[in-house]
Amino acid sequence: MRVLAWPLESRLGNPYTRLLYGPMRQRGVTVDEFIPRRVLTGDYDVWHMHWPDGGFNTAPPSTAWIKAFGLVGLVETARMRGIRLVWTVHNLGAHETRYPTLERAFWAYLTRRLDGWVSLSEAGRAVAEKTFPALRARPSVVIPHGHYRDVYPDAVTREEARSWLGIDHDRPLIAHVGALRPYKNVPHLIHTARQLDRKVHLVVAGRPQTDGLARELREAAGNDPRIRLDLRFIPTDEVQYYLRAADLAVLPYTDILNSGSALLALSFDCPVLLPHRGAMGELQAQVGDTWVRTYEGPLTPAALQAALDWARLKERSSRAPLDDLSWEALSRRTLAFYRRVCGPTD
Repeated sequence: MRVLAWPLESRLGNPYTRLLYGPMRQRGVTVDEFIPRRVLTGDYDVWHMHWPDGGFNTAPPSTAWIKAFGLVGLVETARMRGIRLVWTVHNLGAHETRYPTLERAFWAYLTRRLDGWVSLSEAGRAVAEKTFPALRARPSVVIPHGHYRDVYPDAVTREEARSWLGIDHDRPLIAHVGALRPYKNVPHLIHTARQLDRKVHLVVAGRPQTDGLARELREAAGNDPRIRLDLRFIPTDEVQYYLRAADLAVLPYTDILNSGSALLALSFDCPVLLPHRGAMGELQAQVGDTWVRTYEGPLTPAALQAALDWARLKERSSRAPLDDLSWEALSRRTLAFYRRVCGPTD
């Protein structure tokens, strides 16, 4: 089996694809990083796409259309050469769409040319088939998002993490960790947290996508000493300090299908609060309602306070039960789907 991965190593800092393909390589599967030349001349069984719209959605208008048409040409070439096309549905489109007409046309085309697709949840599969009806006629499989244990350094205790952050050991602490984008709704989280008891602290750690969002976050925090903003890229060895120190990770997204950030928090055994949307109900059922709590509608001070009390007082195991989300198992299931899509070989 020879796989062309797009991407093999994400330039966005998300280790998802590296973790997925690593065990495949250990099993003797050839997995190469996508470059156009390899579609044209390489000998591959599968071209596995993850975020195929990323290249043109961030480009200037004229370049975006050129990139989109170039991708169409590569897709047609791959099909003529017998390379099977597989897409993993991380999202149903860009979170911040710049070219809605181009994006609609691109997805209408691509979903008709796929040989198979992967959803990270049953809910995601249902929504994807509703959004892109052509997917109903294509083979599909549900393979969930894996955990991040043993990916990031994790050697500090709660007490050490709080000392590093300068937070009192008995202070209720809420955290939001990761790249900051408008759909993650973090200014609303800040406004909501400021309405809680004066003892409650909130730390927001991550790099804002735009200068405007950074200003919005600072305005929301004001001069409140309970709100700590670390608006920078958080090195991998520092992630442990924020999530080991926190009582609760809160992800108040306005748009959510899947959440790697939720798996990241759980990998550090930090309980999570999320909106009851997308696959979050499935994540709660899989990991347990002692680790994942959801809410309906917009996040309110009452819902946030109740979740914080739940996180601090609810009895739970010392480690979140994530063994079923190992990358070895998920890679094996993905490889089995490749074989299904490719069909019998001589």
